[in-house]
Amino acid sequence: MLLYGFGSNGSGQLGVGHEEDMSKPTLCIGIPANEHIVKVVGGGNHSAVLTKSGRVFLAGSGQWGEAKQKTMERSHGEQWTTFHEPVLLQNDTWRDVACGWAFTLLVSQSGRVYGFGSARFGELGPEVLADTGLVEVQGLQGIVAVACGWRHCVALDRKGHVFGWGWARHGQLGQRIGKQVKVAVQQLEEAGICSEIACGHLHTVLRRTDGTVLVFGSNKHGQLDDPKVPATHLSAGWHHNAILTSDNKLIGWGRNDHYQLHELENVSAFICGSEHTLAQQDNTVLAWGWNEHGNCGMGQDSTEPSPITLPQGRIVLLGAGCATSWIGIEPFEGSNSSNPEFGSESR
Repeated sequence: MLLYGFGSNGSGQLGVGHEEDMSKPTLCIGIPANEHIVKVVGGGNHSAVLTKSGRVFLAGSGQWGEAKQKTMERSHGEQWTTFHEPVLLQNDTWRDVACGWAFTLLVSQSGRVYGFGSARFGELGPEVLADTGLVEVQGLQGIVAVACGWRHCVALDRKGHVFGWGWARHGQLGQRIGKQVKVAVQQLEEAGICSEIACGHLHTVLRRTDGTVLVFGSNKHGQLDDPKVPATHLSAGWHHNAILTSDNKLIGWGRNDHYQLHELENVSAFICGSEHTLAQQDNTVLAWGWNEHGNCGMGQDSTEPSPITLPQGRIVLLGAGCATSWIGIEPFEGSNSSNPEFGSESR
């Protein structure tokens, strides 16, 4: 499996070997070819890759320790332009990873949550005041998934309970918790039993087991609107949300000043970036929305879903972050998917 990245890259967060923004899908470097990637996520200036075997690879800025090279591997400075696996993360196997603006959370196979990076607003728990390396977020067990907003976090346990912590000034952790600056780990009781979680910039999106969608937090751009149809999958951008219905229809709501919102049929997979969206139809990836850094593959905002030119192969993964996009491809037998036409050269 090969991973291609494009979009914002000023801190090397695409993992392609340099620090130039890319509008053309470019081969990522540093992930072993025999590793099957199951998730790619991006924060403000860093990114993380999770593999099926439970390994986590990081790229980008480590100014606040969010890409974990500053304190773990000092000889490499504070920035990586290729994906790397920090030594400390090799002591466990991981089942999920999420990136906030300047921090990273991981879920171990045992169901515990760990984090590193910025901790000023309680992102790693209220008792952690600064990045001190890999720390466990206290008060959580049996966790299967995590999601991060700008400075708030939510976690889902194996029973479907949702927990939240961090900066909740806009009510993004629910009405019961309210608008607090720094919240310790608490259960979001009004969430009910959920099967999927996502975070926007200042809001949280939950999918209950019956497909009902629940949204907490800022409603400045209509993020809290009810889609009024059951969802089978959801994702959140900074100020917009999208769901997939049982008949493979993509529905979005929220901010739309960069054409983030479109309805599409025959969608098999999708993901929201900060202010853009990627969707898969058959073996084609479409992108639309804010495109200042080339994260939609073109030179200007993409007002309509437009296909991305890709190497030959089967599309198996979509990832997105803050003006960043990734696509995972399994090359067709005999194809040359890593040729320079797709920006695979290191710089």
